[in-house]
Amino acid sequence: MQAKHVQKGSQAGLIKGIQNQAKKRASPQLFSLSSLQSAMNKRYHASASQTLAAIQSLYEAKFLSYPRTDCAYITDEEFEYLMANLTKYLGLVSKQVALTNTAPNKRYVNGKKVEEHYAIIMTKIVPTKDQLAALPKLQQQVYDLVLRTTLAMFADPYEYEETTIITQVGDANFKATGKVPTKQGWQALFDETKTEQQEAATLPLVHQGDQVQANLQTPQKETTPPVPFTEGTLITAMKTAGKTLDDEVAQAILKDVQGIGTSATRANVLEVLKKRGYLVTEKNKLHVSEAGITLCKAVELEPLLTSPEMTAKWEQALQQISTEERTPDNFLSQIKKFVAKLIADVPTQLTGNAAIKQQINHQQQAQKSAEVFLETPQATVLNKQKFYIVKPKQGEDFTLPKKWSSKTLGKTAIKALVTKGETSKLKGFKSKKGKSFDAKLKLDGHKLSFDFD
Repeated sequence: MQAKHVQKGSQAGLIKGIQNQAKKRASPQLFSLSSLQSAMNKRYHASASQTLAAIQSLYEAKFLSYPRTDCAYITDEEFEYLMANLTKYLGLVSKQVALTNTAPNKRYVNGKKVEEHYAIIMTKIVPTKDQLAALPKLQQQVYDLVLRTTLAMFADPYEYEETTIITQVGDANFKATGKVPTKQGWQALFDETKTEQQEAATLPLVHQGDQVQANLQTPQKETTPPVPFTEGTLITAMKTAGKTLDDEVAQAILKDVQGIGTSATRANVLEVLKKRGYLVTEKNKLHVSEAGITLCKAVELEPLLTSPEMTAKWEQALQQISTEERTPDNFLSQIKKFVAKLIADVPTQLTGNAAIKQQINHQQQAQKSAEVFLETPQATVLNKQKFYIVKPKQGEDFTLPKKWSSKTLGKTAIKALVTKGETSKLKGFKSKKGKSFDAKLKLDGHKLSFDFD
């Protein structure tokens, strides 16, 4: 389109073409652990480790199949028992959907693609509604999502009509696309009509050759940074790592081993990074902390530590060991040499790198600033993970709890304790028997106690 042939504002247009096309969309593939973790994070903001724990509990209760699987397929054997229990499964779903696809579909049923463990599906043991209601909320949500996704493969495809309208304005053609659902099919199992409505722009009823009024605008927009990872999208990225590599061999190896980590280890990798303070979660988005940035800058000094190509080479070496093309001793010898080199080189690299020194200093300052919970004339109060540290202007440091008898102690209560040695009467304490009561808190030396006077 050449801008000189197009004017902004209201002007005449001509409907040059209209195309209606009927389309179908198959139901999603069955869940592997990674895809279920991603889905649970997207829907319910559950962390990868929380989802894994919930699936593990459902597996131990014999309601779901083995959790630590990278496979999205089942065999004919699983398909047959699912078929035999369809009526029972459907009884757990509030929406009634016709499940007419009773022949195995290779999109879901393919024994050749099942190696050790098949996809996560329901077992032959079908829980009652009361049994499900007694489960923790997250386990209910996991089971429900697996149930609906598995049942969806027995339902008809989702069908819709896609309309494309070509409008000529001046010398330029403009395309508008809209979708109208014609058959809900498997989507009737899910509460996703909002998503579909958002996708489906409502188009006016027009005919080819119609004269219409068009309003052309040139909105000013800015580029936006990449959307931060959630745990769900990062799990998926770890699984598909290697897609952007230039080395086709390394790319193929990482695809074959399904990226970084395994279905059994990815959630724990994220959990360790969070516990060590390298990653922080804010509104379900993952962000790298100052400590994490420092770590990244440090490992940049030794690129092999973060190289997907190196991961691919190690995976290739392990494959060669499994086929006896290479000996374990040979591989371990190279690893030992690599580790010895790191131990010898990295300390010198860190102490001699100005950028690292600057980042460490920045991190320490940020950490000190983040830890200051309260400043009073008497003391500085630092915010630690599970308690407060009180640093008096005179005297020894001591700690205060963040919770006392089931009540969270906020800034007002802590300030009163530090400045006056006692609080006003506070509500919301609970006894060991679960009974609520009100009381003051007071400091006797550095010891916290109740005052019921």
